[in-house]
Amino acid sequence: NVDRLPIVVSCSGCDQLLGVPALNTGTGIDQADAIFHMLNDWCITENVQAFCCSTTASNTGRRLGACVLLENYLERNILYLPCRHHIYELVLKCVFDTKLCMTSGPDVPIFKRFQQYWGNLNTEKIEPGTINEFIQKNVSDVRSDVINFVVDYLQIKQPREDYRELLELTIIFLGGVPSRGISLRVPGAIHHARWMAKAIYCLKIFLFRSQFRLTQKEEMSIASVCVFIIQLYIKAWFVAPMASRAPYQDLNILKDLIRYQSIDKSISEVTIKKMCGHLWYLSPEAAALSFFDPHVPVDTKRKMIAALNMDTEEDNINRYVLNPKESIGILNKGLENFICVSSMQFFKRFKINTDFLTTDPSKWNDDEHFKKSTAIVTNINVVNDIAERGVNLIEKYNTKITNDETQKQYLLQVVCDYRNKYPDSKKSTILHKKF
Repeated sequence: NVDRLPIVVSCSGCDQLLGVPALNTGTGIDQADAIFHMLNDWCITENVQAFCCSTTASNTGRRLGACVLLENYLERNILYLPCRHHIYELVLKCVFDTKLCMTSGPDVPIFKRFQQYWGNLNTEKIEPGTINEFIQKNVSDVRSDVINFVVDYLQIKQPREDYRELLELTIIFLGGVPSRGISLRVPGAIHHARWMAKAIYCLKIFLFRSQFRLTQKEEMSIASVCVFIIQLYIKAWFVAPMASRAPYQDLNILKDLIRYQSIDKSISEVTIKKMCGHLWYLSPEAAALSFFDPHVPVDTKRKMIAALNMDTEEDNINRYVLNPKESIGILNKGLENFICVSSMQFFKRFKINTDFLTTDPSKWNDDEHFKKSTAIVTNINVVNDIAERGVNLIEKYNTKITNDETQKQYLLQVVCDYRNKYPDSKKSTILHKKF
């Protein structure tokens, strides 16, 4: 029973598990020491350019966070790219806590009740959310757009089955039928740390609201959470891994949360406060990712190019700080307001040729330098989902084959290498690799 830290490096679309070392404590100091030691062992201390991690105080604290300490060890400035899935999970959590009350226990009581009652449900008798008047009123304007978005993402191979489950539940909730038909999975993990659990459970509970006993307050609260999920959360979650879209998405999400007051003032207020504390991708350097976002208007990119020559008071910050009480002012801001001369550091850091900046953005798609640069940005990780694989590995092999710590870390490398060579158990894969 010890804390362990999965350490993964990514480069050019490839991920490499360095190890899952044991820690004396989970403090930033112990994490920084373990990571730096691992980087030295692999002789890659000079190659590290960015950190992707959760936004806990032990990671991103200003004085004793692992990131700050690692910067001191490496003796240079590093770009912070906090996990966007973690950020959006925190946003959904504050919505859930506001509507259904915060609990200090490891499990969510209403989810546990639902899990225990599952065997009594007629799973063929579901009620789409859209037949509810409150739901219909608040999602009708986005229903078609969300369904089209979900259908498109179902064509993409999802990293985990619960990703697909959330997408299919969204279609069912909106009165549609997924391509695989309507088939609901038995409720799974319900603890607070499980990504997407709150979204999956809320949608699923509302589908069985007539069979599962809910108080009037609980039903209305679940309905409010579901509206938020459909209106803003689904798209934000699944687009989150795209590095180039991060600044523009966060800016627009914050604006949408401000406008959300017309639907639910309490949700608007708590989510604005949460997002204002996580505007990492609007810092001068990270905001440069948006030069490669095809969804940013050409006129905005022209303004961004002009802003590259401007100095600001916020040149060397890792996170854009915004007072929630003053957030209304963000409605009048565009991406160009977050770009300055310090944004050029992004291009230098990743050795990106900037010749394309001398041409008009309308011609960038035909520029070879821009194409090569886009490929680099596409492979930058802004979610640390892959760390879960390291956790899963150590859970499976922690007590198997060897108890020697050095050999245990070597065992993880062998397993990772084998899985990379044989990603599935199909005979065709084995034969292809063999011959």
